Order: sequence, then structure tokens, then C-alpha cells
Amino acid sequence: MAKGSMAVLVGVLVLALHVGLGLLAADRLWTDTDDPHQWAYFYGTGGCCITPITASVGAILANNPRFKAIGVGVLIGLGLALAVGAFAVFSAYTPPWANN
Repeated sequence: MAKGSMAVLVGVLVLALHVGLGLLAADRLWTDTDDPHQWAYFYGTGGCCITPITASVGAILANNPRFKAIGVGVLIGLGLALAVGAFAVFSAYTPPWANN
């Protein structure tokens, strides 16, 4: 597998991991009695809780010549996940089912 495609694959997997954990946290923590805008807060914080660990692993891998492509993919996926989380929080995104 080419190094560029490995970085893209790992980036997509890290993005899916962070978005998935954010969705899981938001769905578990948010209740019908909460303000619907709190859902975005739970989403953003749930996905960002593992950010320091992911960033550390990505930096360690990126500094190793053997795993550089994987490390770069981890850091790119992490950056995209943080951008998605920030957009959800700052735009006060609320899923349609939370507005009921």
C-alpha cells in the first residue's frame, strides 16, 4: 500500500473514531429534559476527550520514519475531527430528533 493511501485510510479511521465517540457520548448524556443545544456540547466534548492521547500517538508515529505515513494520517484525521466538533458547538447544531 502506498504511503499516501495509508495516511488517508488512517485519517478516515481516526475521524470516524472521534466522530463516533462524540455521537456515542452525546446520545448517552443528553436526555429529553436537557436543552437541545446541550447535545452539541456533549458531542464536542465527547469526541475531544481522547484528543490528547490521539495527538500524542500521532506525533510519536509521525516522528518515526517507519510509521510516518500513519502518524500523519492520525494527525490529519484528528484535525478534521476537531474541526467538525468545533463547527457543531459554535453553530449550535442540534439534530432534528433533539428538538422535540
